[in-house]
Amino acid sequence: MKILFLVVLVLVCLVSGFAIADDDGTTGSENAFDRFHGYGTDAYGDAYLTTLFARDNGFAGNSFNVSALTPLTIVGFDCNLEVPSVSCDIFVYYKVGTADGFEQNSGAWTLLGTDNVIPAGSNLPTHVDVGGLYMDTGDTVGLCIISSESNVEYTNGGPNTYTNADMSITTLRGLSDGWPPSSVFAYRVWNGTVHYIYGTALVRNTWGSIKSTF
Repeated sequence: MKILFLVVLVLVCLVSGFAIADDDGTTGSENAFDRFHGYGTDAYGDAYLTTLFARDNGFAGNSFNVSALTPLTIVGFDCNLEVPSVSCDIFVYYKVGTADGFEQNSGAWTLLGTDNVIPAGSNLPTHVDVGGLYMDTGDTVGLCIISSESNVEYTNGGPNTYTNADMSITTLRGLSDGWPPSSVFAYRVWNGTVHYIYGTALVRNTWGSIKSTF
């Protein structure tokens, strides 16, 4: 009888979703059959690298490292954002070298840019139009991505490394709100995509303006 009860309970959780305690103390819900693993798009550059889109936690942001295996320029990001309101501001900070251990040291970071976005919703990619960060072969930069609405969704675990022929992403920590963040959480997998072009970026506002010149 106990075994039958446990089987029924598991099936109910899978079908109806289950409560998730986030790092900010709130709870969200996730249906195990509705996870979107976000393959990304090359509409924003020459190529991209995606970690995953499978939230089981969340708060204000994430830290992670990007290492270049060929000369490239980061031109944008996709993030996993819960819908808190009509829009939110996304702040992207970077530093030369690893982000690990520097998340609360404001003097170590430079603001790469901000973008006001309308979140696509949980486990769906929301594009953040911040870029222009050139990396030579062998360079590693640390990145922190923070949302003004503390609606960044991520996954417990790590550090994980995701690699293609051009770059690698190593996930690090979850971040609380504010800058610098008042707390960090080890370890949390950033859910997202890094879009990039090969070589040095020309002076331009969007990838669309590049394509229009050809």
